[in-house]
Amino acid sequence: MSDRTAHRADEQASERAVQVGARVDAIADTDATFDRAALERRAVWLYTIAQQAWTQNDHATLQQILSPVLYGKWADELHDYASRGEVNVVEIVSGPVVELVDVANRAGEVNDTVTFRITATLNDYVRRDYGPDAVRKDDSTRPVEYWTLRKNQAGEWIVSSIEQAAEGAYHLTNAIETDGWDQKEIAREAVLEVAGKTAVKGATDILSLTNISWSTDADAAVGDLSVLDGRFDRAVLEVAVERFLEEWVMNDGSLDFTSVRTVNRTVMRNAVVKSVTVRSLVSRDPIVFRVAVDAEGVYYEVDRRSEQVLRGDARERRPITFAFDLRLDDTSTNAWTVIATNVE
Repeated sequence: MSDRTAHRADEQASERAVQVGARVDAIADTDATFDRAALERRAVWLYTIAQQAWTQNDHATLQQILSPVLYGKWADELHDYASRGEVNVVEIVSGPVVELVDVANRAGEVNDTVTFRITATLNDYVRRDYGPDAVRKDDSTRPVEYWTLRKNQAGEWIVSSIEQAAEGAYHLTNAIETDGWDQKEIAREAVLEVAGKTAVKGATDILSLTNISWSTDADAAVGDLSVLDGRFDRAVLEVAVERFLEEWVMNDGSLDFTSVRTVNRTVMRNAVVKSVTVRSLVSRDPIVFRVAVDAEGVYYEVDRRSEQVLRGDARERRPITFAFDLRLDDTSTNAWTVIATNVE
């Protein structure tokens, strides 16, 4: 979008940064990784190094500073440029200016995220082997982007998601939650602990413990079985679905963190699960259910090359129905794992 449109929210972003900054300072009292000054320096460094590595086609550096999903996306784009004999040159003229506008202090270090609204003055053009350079069609020189950072396994903040101005504007109005995530995870762990204690051990065919037909009413059969084995309780199924959707959101909103490779890039933001219904029994060994998940959130599909939105809306919440395949895992305390997904 144009610079004028992208910067309409400048004042709102400044006010938001004050609010989020105060929350982050409070977290830093007990968690040094949230030191605000250090986070801002890290964001500036990541932004600067990323532009240099992108221009130089430096995949080794990009792999170090980007999450696997985001790196895969960038790598595809770089290969696409190279196949056409082109280089997308991004030169920082001034900046970047970073504003900390969102934070999530979740259970588990690798689940923490912070989001910066980043502005810089850029020279952004495409150098061609076969003709004159190409410049941005919108003449933008001061784009606004939202960069979400997440910790890697070594505890270092890396980039997990990048959104353009309109796509990431929701970060300015998100509820600022620094304690809710822990409370939610504690509740989930309690559900799984109870389920584990009531799990049937050594049953040769646990599905036969219900008298309800799996072919005619799988949802009722699961409810019947949950009385005998807590792993089949609906709340346990919901834990698996909720965690999967949250991981989807934290991986650049893309399903590419799974083995699923869709033609277009599927993006999910701010998903809330409304209900989970078991539709059918897919497999007995291992036990796999197909469930319908009614959710609400921002869901859309974009072209992998152009990032053009092909389906859905990047700014509006709407009801979405998913079909997930859940597999029972006797060796995992999480009980169920999402192994396949489809949007209806």
